[in-house]
Amino acid sequence: MSWYRPRHFLATILTMALVAGGILLALPYLVSTDLIRARLIQEISNWTGYTVDSRQTPQISFFPVFSASLGEVTIRNPWQSEGAPFMQAERIEVDLSLISALAGNIEFTETKIVRPRFVIDEPIKSLSQIGEALAKSDGRIGDVVREARAAVEADPAKPDMSTVSSQPFGRVRLEDAMVTFKRPINGAEEQISSISGVFDWPQTSGVASFRGTAIWHGEETEIDSSATRALLLLAGGTSPLQVNLSSTPLTLSFNGSANISRDQFFEGTLSLTSPSLRRTLEWSRMASVPNAPIGSFALDASVSGSANRMKLDGLTATLNDNPAKGGIEVVLNEGAPSITGTLAFETLDLHSVFSGFMPLPGGSTSSDSVISTDFLKQLTLDLRLSTQKATLGPVNLSKVAATAQIRNGRAIFDIGEASAFDGSVAASFQLADEGDGVTLGELRLNGTDVNSTSIASLVGLGSRFELGKGTMSLVLKGPISRWSSALANAKGTLSMRFGSGQIRSLDFNSLLGKAKSDRFFSLNEKTDAWLAFDRLEIKANIMDGVAALDTAQMQTKSGMLNFAGIVTLIGKSLALTGDFAAPVAAPAPAEGAAADAPKPEPAFSHTRFFIGGSWDNPFISPIISQ
Repeated sequence: MSWYRPRHFLATILTMALVAGGILLALPYLVSTDLIRARLIQEISNWTGYTVDSRQTPQISFFPVFSASLGEVTIRNPWQSEGAPFMQAERIEVDLSLISALAGNIEFTETKIVRPRFVIDEPIKSLSQIGEALAKSDGRIGDVVREARAAVEADPAKPDMSTVSSQPFGRVRLEDAMVTFKRPINGAEEQISSISGVFDWPQTSGVASFRGTAIWHGEETEIDSSATRALLLLAGGTSPLQVNLSSTPLTLSFNGSANISRDQFFEGTLSLTSPSLRRTLEWSRMASVPNAPIGSFALDASVSGSANRMKLDGLTATLNDNPAKGGIEVVLNEGAPSITGTLAFETLDLHSVFSGFMPLPGGSTSSDSVISTDFLKQLTLDLRLSTQKATLGPVNLSKVAATAQIRNGRAIFDIGEASAFDGSVAASFQLADEGDGVTLGELRLNGTDVNSTSIASLVGLGSRFELGKGTMSLVLKGPISRWSSALANAKGTLSMRFGSGQIRSLDFNSLLGKAKSDRFFSLNEKTDAWLAFDRLEIKANIMDGVAALDTAQMQTKSGMLNFAGIVTLIGKSLALTGDFAAPVAAPAPAEGAAADAPKPEPAFSHTRFFIGGSWDNPFISPIISQ
């Protein structure tokens, strides 16, 4: 009988293979496509409580896994008869249990939604509306959300979730999804496209997570998020929450807890980095800022707030490589976002910071560019800054207290107090939108006990002037559209008063001699002499880019030098008359004159001359000498 056993074994194997092959050939006939279609539609409807429709016959696949594909699926709110449906998908694919299907039952192990288009046709003004909508639905998800909401209402602080049923949800894959929604602030339509990823929620009592990518405002963003108690979160309770976003404009990480009920809040730790804060604001559509960029930005802070308000405490930040500490609060109003806060820097480039909120000359902004004032209506700002050391262009400052404010169509940037030029300075610049395309600018600058040597160099007078210490004040106002034409349209005043000083490379005695005889000569003749003075005072009225001298006096030990005329601020040209009055010794009284005879009036000799040319190359010609 030994020959029989191998033959019996081979026959058994062959029979099993024939049976298996027959089952595989018969599978398309054993599994009802109508049953799968009806079961798939019913399952989606049972979960969501929404109306599901598909008029196509499911496509069945047995390799590599048993799956079904249902095309042109539409999901609509049952109370919505018109308008775009909540979701339209090119197809929905599900992995099925073969054994259950052969027994007449349809069980899904994984769902894949291909090219769905979700439409939220009303602004979601609070995340609580999501939980409320789910609680109103008739599906299984609605049942568990209502049970969880009852537990939260019974004990908001410590809801008892042991009485809440746990339902299997499973895994849903999204492929090339798109969400269209309306912004809560202004109702503008937004889109998040190319959403691909996995939403994993094995049981409604457990952790829910989403990992994937999406494109928002033209930038691909990686998303990794999870809620430890997702059902409790949807029901209005508090759940641990972790969110990580990574894109070119912004990398963000939040780790804490959140509540999306009517009194929604979140708290935890926040970290974010951005290569350009201006680019991040534009990308998020929170605000539009000028072309002059705010550079790299990094932040770590304890964060708390709601959907419309965020407070950052214990903040450490780096702005344009300037480290800072402080606190900031951001409020998303119905109109423009509002930012308030206080930041203390070690060192700070004031130009780079202020130019991030308004267009300032220099850097990447051309002086002939039109100054955009759109930011005046798109942002409310009240930022207080302090720093031990700062720069404002070529000016070095220390112990600076500054503010940047934008509200009601007006921007104000103040340096309330700072040490500079060996003294103290205060400055203010304002831009105001007056309507009808008119923008007004105002500049105020005050200096006390300042050393004028560096000031003279700053305004292009070189190192010739060493005017000692004194006070100065400059006020300019006028319409402004381009920096290149700002001075040409400005009106204001300039006043300076300095104590003893000197003007290098100026032989005043030689100048007086030439002013009496020479017809025309330059003040730039090389000489080792210098003109010392005891006091210098200048007051001028400025209009249309021209400074008209009201008072211009220089007191020297040998007399008083007065000037009159105009100085152009744009071309730096001069048209001045000068008058040097030197006292003349009074004649001795005649012999026999009475002791009480009136003393003669003091006599002065005058040397008058004309000064023309430019600031850096002035010329002199005589007028009258006597």
